[in-house]
Amino acid sequence: MRILVVDDNAACASCFGETLREAGFVVDVSANLAEADDSVSVATYDAILVDRMLPDGDGLDWIRSQRRGGGTVPMLIVSAERDEVDHRIEGLNAGADDYMVKPVPLDELVARVRAVLRRPPAILNPVLQAGNVEFDPSNREVLVDGKALRMPRRETCIFEMLIRRVGKTVTKSLLEEGLYSFEDEVSANAIEVGIYRLRGHLMGSSATVSVRTVRGTGYVLEPHDVPIVAPQVPQAALIAAQVAVALVNDGSSNAPALPAIAASLSTMQAHETNVAVVAAALAVSMAVGTDDDGA
Repeated sequence: MRILVVDDNAACASCFGETLREAGFVVDVSANLAEADDSVSVATYDAILVDRMLPDGDGLDWIRSQRRGGGTVPMLIVSAERDEVDHRIEGLNAGADDYMVKPVPLDELVARVRAVLRRPPAILNPVLQAGNVEFDPSNREVLVDGKALRMPRRETCIFEMLIRRVGKTVTKSLLEEGLYSFEDEVSANAIEVGIYRLRGHLMGSSATVSVRTVRGTGYVLEPHDVPIVAPQVPQAALIAAQVAVALVNDGSSNAPALPAIAASLSTMQAHETNVAVVAAALAVSMAVGTDDDGA
């Protein structure tokens, strides 16, 4: 098996290399990240040991870049920094498979390398991509054009299930199974509300993906060439929608069709704006009419 050691400390690199060779590995050494890029471009490695503080950058950023590019080779950080919990967490979340702090007992170094090599490749999670959006399963981070998109847990979970099946329909029942346990109380339109909010996050960040509704079935994540921008919704429609939903939530109307209308409003897509105007106006009319009848 072939190992790459990326370390600018010649003494450490030589010591690590010699120890790993004695353990039966073929070892290459790179003194900086540029050399590491050259090495991985021409050779296939079974594991890579990376120092953090290198002359041309942080080894952690290099690991992130490798993961975002789909690299699944096991990577171990060997750092000269102080042994801080935050550093270890940051390294593991960035895509490292192990984190060690110098000085490392050499027999432990070999044991840790062998341990990561025993892991089946299937458990390594490459970064998923659709359009200009990436999802990193190792730290559950969503990136748009390389910038982090902060979303609540529910919307992030929905997005993960959609991007893992990009271009394919994900049923509402499958989304519910992935989001909720048997003990959770789930409202009838919980998924619809989550999808609505997810769409808002994606459109607000200029993402080149959209979530299309497959009526009666579920949802599909679709990539596009340009960002999807929500059209300007007439202010009257927004006010009508807010009033209709508020009437339903406050229980001020007994009109049986109102809950369904409110659910539709909460999940309307950009191309359904004119339908939403009519539905909102109808909802308000029904609510006011019902209240008047009961007066």
